[in-house]
Amino acid sequence: MALAQATRDKLISVGTARIAAAFAKHGLRHQSLTGLRPLSPFQDALAGEVATAIDACPPGGVLAMESSVTSAPVALLTRRKVAGIVSNSPLRNAAEIARAGLPAWQRPSGPAAKPLPIEAGDVLFGDRAGLIVIPANLADQIAEEAAEAMAYEEFVAEQVSSGGGVYGLHIPSGENARRAFAAWRRMKGR
Repeated sequence: MALAQATRDKLISVGTARIAAAFAKHGLRHQSLTGLRPLSPFQDALAGEVATAIDACPPGGVLAMESSVTSAPVALLTRRKVAGIVSNSPLRNAAEIARAGLPAWQRPSGPAAKPLPIEAGDVLFGDRAGLIVIPANLADQIAEEAAEAMAYEEFVAEQVSSGGGVYGLHIPSGENARRAFAAWRRMKGR
C-alpha cells in the first residue's frame, strides 16, 4: 500500500525526534537505523515506503540496497521520482546522487554490517537527525500523533510567549489544558 501524501507531509513536517517520541508511547524504542549517514547534511528529508528492487520502487518510494559497494542508477530513480535511497554499504556514485538532489543514506566503509532491519512496504523517514523505520501498519497513526504533539508544543510556546505560565499546560491530558488547546485550535483553524 502506498504511503498517503498527507502522511508523508506530516512525517516530514514533524521530524525524527517527534516520531521517536510517538514510537516511545507505543513501547517501540529501537526503530532508528544506526550507522547510516546522509550523503549531505543539507539534503532534504525523505519519507516513503521501502522497496528492495528498482523495478518495485514506486514514485515516492525509498530504494533500500543491501549489496556491497553499490552504484545506484540515478537517472532511472529520478525519472521514477523516488523519495531517496538507503544503502547498507558505501554508494560508489555518491557525488552523482547528491548532485541530482536525491536524498540518500549510506553506511560508511568498514566491516560488513548486519542486513538492514527493514522489509518491503515499511516506511522510512530520514532527516538530518537520523533515519527511522516505521512499520507500514503504524505510519498513519505515528504521523498523526507526532503532528498532534507538534501542534501542542506550538500552543504551549505561544501561551508562554504571551506571558502565561506553564502550570497546567505541561500535562496535555489535564482538562483545563485540553479546553485551552481546543480553543486555540479553533482560533488557528487547525
